[in-house]
Amino acid sequence: MFQRAMKEVYYTPVEKKPRLAPKPYTCPEMPLKEPVSVFCRIRPPEDDNEDAFTTPVDSRTVKLTPPVTSFAFRNGSAKEQLFRFKHVFASDASQKEVFDHVAKPLIGDLLNGKNGLLFVYGITGSGKTYTMEGTRSDGGILRRTIDVIFNSINKLQSMKYVFKPDRMNGFEIQSEADAMLDRQRIDVMKSNRRYARYRKEVSGSQDSYERIPDSSHIGNVDEDNVYGVFVNYLEIYNNYIYDLLEEFSENNMVKDLQSKILREDSKRNMYVHGCTEVEVLAKGQKRRKVAHTRLNCESSRSHSIFNVRIVQAPHDAQGEAIVMDKAAIITSQFSMVDLAGSERNNRTKATGERIKEAGNINNSLMALRQCIECLRENQLNRGTRKVPYRESKLTHYFKNYFEGEGKVNMIVCVNPKLENYDETLPVMKFAELASEVQVHRPASSVRPDLGFTPEIVDITPVYSLAPSWPTMEYTSESSFEEMVENLKIYLQKRLATKEKFNSELSEQRINVRERIMEMEKENVYLRQESGSLRSLYDDAMKKVKHYESLLLNAEADNDSLQRKLTEYITIVDDYNQACEERDMAKSQGQLEKQRMKARLKAKLEAEREKLAREMRTKLKEQKGQLKSQMYVTQVKALQAMFDNPQTPAVKDNSKGSHSVKRSLSDPKVNEPTNNAMDSESPPARIATRQQHRRSLSQGANVGPVWIDHRPDQVVEPGTLLQPNMPRRRSVRLLKSEDIESKKASHYCLTTQGEDSSGEIATKMYKGNILPTVGGGAQVVFQDVEILKQKDPLDVCAVKRGCDGAPKVDLQTLQNRCAVGLTSVSASQATSYAKKMRK
Repeated sequence: MFQRAMKEVYYTPVEKKPRLAPKPYTCPEMPLKEPVSVFCRIRPPEDDNEDAFTTPVDSRTVKLTPPVTSFAFRNGSAKEQLFRFKHVFASDASQKEVFDHVAKPLIGDLLNGKNGLLFVYGITGSGKTYTMEGTRSDGGILRRTIDVIFNSINKLQSMKYVFKPDRMNGFEIQSEADAMLDRQRIDVMKSNRRYARYRKEVSGSQDSYERIPDSSHIGNVDEDNVYGVFVNYLEIYNNYIYDLLEEFSENNMVKDLQSKILREDSKRNMYVHGCTEVEVLAKGQKRRKVAHTRLNCESSRSHSIFNVRIVQAPHDAQGEAIVMDKAAIITSQFSMVDLAGSERNNRTKATGERIKEAGNINNSLMALRQCIECLRENQLNRGTRKVPYRESKLTHYFKNYFEGEGKVNMIVCVNPKLENYDETLPVMKFAELASEVQVHRPASSVRPDLGFTPEIVDITPVYSLAPSWPTMEYTSESSFEEMVENLKIYLQKRLATKEKFNSELSEQRINVRERIMEMEKENVYLRQESGSLRSLYDDAMKKVKHYESLLLNAEADNDSLQRKLTEYITIVDDYNQACEERDMAKSQGQLEKQRMKARLKAKLEAEREKLAREMRTKLKEQKGQLKSQMYVTQVKALQAMFDNPQTPAVKDNSKGSHSVKRSLSDPKVNEPTNNAMDSESPPARIATRQQHRRSLSQGANVGPVWIDHRPDQVVEPGTLLQPNMPRRRSVRLLKSEDIESKKASHYCLTTQGEDSSGEIATKMYKGNILPTVGGGAQVVFQDVEILKQKDPLDVCAVKRGCDGAPKVDLQTLQNRCAVGLTSVSASQATSYAKKMRK
């Protein structure tokens, strides 16, 4: 990083320009917004002693106090309310003050190519029409707007018919010759007698005399352009649009106005198709719908819209003709709307057509309120609710302004009479709601860059000593004297003008000399400053060269150090790579070792399992062979016993002697033992269990009642001994009611399972059902009976000693079998043994 910075200083020590400050980040997708500007104007009272419910608190706040006759006071919710506006015009505010605050900024935007909308809102009789139109001596916003526009573009206005409407909300530029032909054609039409008789309507208008114009103007007007002014006057009556400047032919002079339709141009701006755009005003006001009501003698029955459109186009390079390019045209529009006042039929007492008109007026105002509320809700909650512009022609026509095509101003007119409080309160709330709506700030119109020198203005005034010479013709002496007198006056004026010009010339010479002297002084000072800067520059260049030599040496040292650093880095990389390879090999060896250990362990387990499986197989085979051998031996012994039917003598044991196997270690043990003393002892008694014996008096005649509790699936034992329970009740799931009922006296629980030899053993747990102290019952188990069967030829049945010989000799076994199988043939015994083995 240091090396790169030093290179920049070395190569561009002087030519390097200071870095510009970074521009602040602005998101182009988020245009600036500004709220709707809402103003309030209070109408002066008709009587100075009359009470009013409105009181201006300051220049921005109005206080509303509900009167005793108001609906809010009767409901008990009467309280003072404060409403804030951008500016509040008191009752003594003049038309000029209202115009300068509200409309004049919009006119400045209009001349700079921006759109604007101004509408007045209020109840009937609040002064809306007066604010918009005014009187002959004190004009309103509409008249003053026209005056200020023409005062501002006085010498910049184009000739008539240079700009021509194209009937699609746009304009075309005509050449001077075509414009002159159109002017001549219109003059010929005006000279027509029938047309002149029709045009008498305008000649007697109130604007043709006794009107005091507004002399103010807008200063920041582009003098490189020429301007054309077009106006149209529209009316929305019963939700239909009419053109108030529409011309009638001679045969249809009393024909009603035809309604117009709204259309959208190529720039998505709304316009009225087929409306007339001329420079007249009084005729439209005369045609406007007004009617007499109980509250206002001339109540507006429609919404009037007066549009002023400014068309401007630049001059050519010579500053004489207009550029004949339609793309260079800039069009802007200023709409002034006089809304009809909302009415209540219970106050106006309207009937017939007036009720229909009032309903349409209220519906259009309600549609305007709904659009304002929807815009505010979308902006607060960031919603996407569709704004109902098409509910009314009024909102549909001005939807572009609320979507960011121009600035919107609103004047709320208030009539402070006490009986107007209930109707004025919703108007004030609507104004407060409208002031919270944010509209996009209109972007400045992009002026085409044609490469011309800006501000082509003639800055050289024309000087002349006097007007043209007077006429020198005379017919008599009186005319000669008059001629001489006129010539004398002319020469005196010429001499006076000459002296005036000479004095001005001397003053200008003095001013020019003083300015030249100041410029010379400034030039000398700048030369001295330039010399000092040159010396400083030379010193700086010497230092720069010295620093350049130092920089070269530092760069050489830096290069050598960089090479060494690269070599060291290469060595370190090689060492790290070797270490990584060694660690990798080490880890690979450990991994292989672990894998080998796992393989050997798995192999050892497999071999161990294989050996165990082989040993189990061999052991099973040996057991089978041993079992078969013992079976054959037993069968042979039985066969031999059956073949020799002689019953052997039973050994007498009366003396209590027992046969004992001869001992090979101790000969004394082999001697028979006499147990005569034992035989003489009295016989042992059978031990009896001390248990509760149930009284036999209960159920002595019928026998005990058993509860046989056994599972669902019980294998019936094939034994000769079977349970004897004549009176029993079998249950699968034992309940407390079975025990507590006094019908049963005994309980038997049957279970089955395998014993140690794998045979099925049936166990029956027996008990008595005894009453308890608490009135219940309990089961006291007494004993358990076990039923099971064994194979007499099973090897495990013969108990062997430690040497493998049976404890009972063969002869004794044969004797026992002979006694057990008395009166049974050998073939039957063999079949019975096979059956038991199966």
